[in-house]
Amino acid sequence: MAQWYYANDGSDTGPIEKEDFVALVRAGTVGPDTLVWTNTLENWEPAHRHVEGVAALHPDLPVQPAMAATHAGQGARDYRRQSGLGDAFKHFFNRYVQFSGRSNRGEFWFWQLDNILISLALGVIDAVIFGTNSAGILGGLWALATFIPSLALSARRLHDIDKSGWWLLLFIIPIVGWIILLVWYCLEPDPESNRFG
Repeated sequence: MAQWYYANDGSDTGPIEKEDFVALVRAGTVGPDTLVWTNTLENWEPAHRHVEGVAALHPDLPVQPAMAATHAGQGARDYRRQSGLGDAFKHFFNRYVQFSGRSNRGEFWFWQLDNILISLALGVIDAVIFGTNSAGILGGLWALATFIPSLALSARRLHDIDKSGWWLLLFIIPIVGWIILLVWYCLEPDPESNRFG
């Protein structure tokens, strides 16, 4: 049976069964211009062409080229798309503990910058509220809240270059392991789908 995906606001969801689209249409999650894909389609296409109960609002509008050009697989996305601070922050929290799939270089490095900026701000707030000799309560809570999601993001970044997330264990090897991971985090993503998506 074909597995279907749908995309809203630049992020895709799936696989789901085609019959489950009925509930998504009723909930308003899938509309006429929502893009859908399955392995029998060459490109992403508007839902109204494939989902029963969805009527075309704008039948003359073309499919969004950024999504149409994406070779869809599991978690189909354009892995060379540009990311920014806000985009990385959004994707980090939308995929909070998701170790599967891929995250591109921009998502990874802009999240690192987001994390540094937030940690610095929390450090200043800690110093103002609790004094300069405090243990950094807010910063500690932030580090605790983002630890596992940061591991998930790192694993997805390794998937982006077709490496298993288990390579994160290189981190326990001082200096050499850290350098290897750093180099891998800087590599360009696979332009096509790989075994991770």
